[in-house]
Amino acid sequence: MSNLVARRFYRAVDTTVRWRLGSLIAGAGSGQDPGETAGGTLFPPADPAQFWGQSRVHNPARLHRRELPVRGRSVQRIVELVGPSQGPGSHHGSGRLRARVAVHHAGEDAPLVLLLHGYAAPVPYYEDHHMRLLLRRGVSAARLELPFHMTRRVPGRGAGHGFFSLDPAHSCAVLRQGVEDAAAVIAWARREVTPNVAVLGFSLGGLVGCLCAALFELDALVAVTPPCDLPTIVAEHSSARVRRILSPLWETDRDGARSGLAAAMAPVVPRNLTPVTAPDRITLIAAAEDQIVGRAPVHELAAAWGVECWDYPHGHVTVMTSRGISARIHDQLLRRLSGEAVVPALAG
Repeated sequence: MSNLVARRFYRAVDTTVRWRLGSLIAGAGSGQDPGETAGGTLFPPADPAQFWGQSRVHNPARLHRRELPVRGRSVQRIVELVGPSQGPGSHHGSGRLRARVAVHHAGEDAPLVLLLHGYAAPVPYYEDHHMRLLLRRGVSAARLELPFHMTRRVPGRGAGHGFFSLDPAHSCAVLRQGVEDAAAVIAWARREVTPNVAVLGFSLGGLVGCLCAALFELDALVAVTPPCDLPTIVAEHSSARVRRILSPLWETDRDGARSGLAAAMAPVVPRNLTPVTAPDRITLIAAAEDQIVGRAPVHELAAAWGVECWDYPHGHVTVMTSRGISARIHDQLLRRLSGEAVVPALAG
């Protein structure tokens, strides 16, 4: 496949997915008239320090475990975790955390990697694949179901429906819930499995991972094409339909609408936060042909945090199947978990 044909293919895949994601978000509604708030402004601004100060990130929920049948020679035990989760929504999954942990035979001598999936993921095929690969490398692995996804979805709705909304406060609240859920799994893993815990997040999971790294210490983080600037994604990569529904100001005062959205979603833009996790333990991955998140916001976050950023000549979706990327990511996690020198930025 020539470079030009490949680029067109990467963009076509992302454009199709972007249309689908826009339909999910537009269909979720906002719970209020577009552009109207109680204060009469476009969107009420949110203060990051106050927003996260009200979270349970530093006082995570206590989880209960259930032992599952063990499969595979490298697995010591498989555990299902459940526990309370606080966030928007009235269906059962909105208030119930679910995760699965596969503990390597090496026990606490093996580090653990928590996998966080992308937006609208219906089943954990991709995460289960990575769990198997990590176990073969001598690493324990876990995966978390984010709110409104997989078994936590709204009954009768597709995966991801209800996570994002045309109301920025709702979207921020669900993202906070996802970070709190991840913090609860990490706290359990450090208490029950190993103190050495890393996070590997894909797309939406990459954003949740970045927010985790900003708020508490991780032993390592790799975030693949994280949507780390949601206001920019709305302004530059969402459909005109979503922008019109979100606010009539997009037609008459785009700069004002964008500024209002940026202020409302400031707590979930990692660039606005100073990471607690050491920068030399964080790696971001950007896709040059990304039509959903864009390449620039990922590089801007890397520059703001002073962290390493890898570039791949792929799209947002196709980068996850780029040749050799899984092995490179796992190598990087293992280096940083062991304290070894890290590899230079990679491309291709």
